[in-house]
Amino acid sequence: MRTPTNRTAAASVRLAALQRKPQRVTITMSASLFERLQARAMVEGRSLSNLCAYLLESSVVGGDNV
Repeated sequence: MRTPTNRTAAASVRLAALQRKPQRVTITMSASLFERLQARAMVEGRSLSNLCAYLLESSVVGGDNV
């Protein structure tokens, strides 16, 4: 039988995992921007999705805009 401490710890672990879970978003962009991003992603050896996430995160985190 679990003690309340173990249940609390397990709940905390689950909550932390949910907070780290990536979220999805759909955006619309011009064809030229899409092509430029896709080309950059290829050069950098990463997916377009990963590149976009990196660029967005570095823009927001780096500028403390949130």
